[in-house]
Amino acid sequence: MWSSVDWDSLSFVFILLMLFIALIGIVFNTLSLVVYTRPAFRKRSINIILSAMSASDLCVCVLVIPCFGGKVLEVVLREQLPVFVTLYSYPICVMFQAMSVGFLVAITIDRYLAVCYPFKVTTYCTSSRALFTVSFIVVISVAYNFVRFWEYEIVLDDNRTETLSLLLRADPQYMLWYQNVATLITQFIIPLIILCVLNLQVARTIINAAEQRKELVAKERREHSTAKMMIFVVIVFLVCYIFSFVLNVTEIFFPDLFQENRIGYVFNDINNILVVVNSSTAFIFYMIYSTRFRNQLRTLYGIRFFTARLKFMQSAKSRSMSMRNNTYCADTSASYYSVDYTSKSQKTSRATSGIQSHSRKNTNGMQHLTIDSNNSIVEPLSV
Repeated sequence: MWSSVDWDSLSFVFILLMLFIALIGIVFNTLSLVVYTRPAFRKRSINIILSAMSASDLCVCVLVIPCFGGKVLEVVLREQLPVFVTLYSYPICVMFQAMSVGFLVAITIDRYLAVCYPFKVTTYCTSSRALFTVSFIVVISVAYNFVRFWEYEIVLDDNRTETLSLLLRADPQYMLWYQNVATLITQFIIPLIILCVLNLQVARTIINAAEQRKELVAKERREHSTAKMMIFVVIVFLVCYIFSFVLNVTEIFFPDLFQENRIGYVFNDINNILVVVNSSTAFIFYMIYSTRFRNQLRTLYGIRFFTARLKFMQSAKSRSMSMRNNTYCADTSASYYSVDYTSKSQKTSRATSGIQSHSRKNTNGMQHLTIDSNNSIVEPLSV
């Protein structure tokens, strides 16, 4: 069954899909970065970390293009990419990916303190602490992944063409303890435990507070809304990274799967797609749950022009529909009254043409009666 699958074509399709999602992620994260770095957002610690996570996700979406999309780029550009592009873009991409994980953990801790300990927010969730946290995560991520620059080396083949060759990745001990075990613990197990435990506590607090929502002040409601936004971001992270977790565990027990089998490369392509999806979808939840984010986004020049044009077109359409309805109502009313008058005049004409006036004298004096052609008495037209 598997022998009949064209793995190269399937891998090419997956890479195309990854590049498409990466381009969307570049746009989304650029907008998020612009909004969260505005002066109106710099006062809260959560926004500082969100801006840092948007920057790291933006870098991931940019770097996956030359790092993992080289096969497609070579077809589009009709020339081979320089080898050093892949050599240096890969470790830098992994660094920013590690930063994104660290920033997400920091945001979860910030939301846990803001929701579960609201009276300590001003003490722990400050701008200075947020800046220190961002700097600490950046330094740790760079230091931990710096050794990845020596995983490959550039060598010359028989045709004097530069190619990549395994260096540290050729060492089984390095692949086992650093690439698999250490990465599994630092990038998956520890973050997953922190994210699950703290977000469950945050969710429980929000559910318990839902019954007392009227008693919540505006600041607490905003903190709860932001916490719900980040819970969905964490859910996407868990869904996207669980496959990478499984691949790392599999590689520990079956190391040859990703070296001698084409299906291993396809699994890596799927994992790369999920990583890019995780780095590209946070913007959607910002739009859904943050009113301030939406309001600030509308003030950006290009979006402001687009929304203004859209509102103008909608208002023009509304005015046109209103004028059309008014004209229709006026025409209907005029035709109604015209038919009514015509009907009344026709009745009067028919009544007067067929009547005969007679006089009858009695003791009460003269009374004018109107008798129609059928000799029936009708109401007097005049007295």
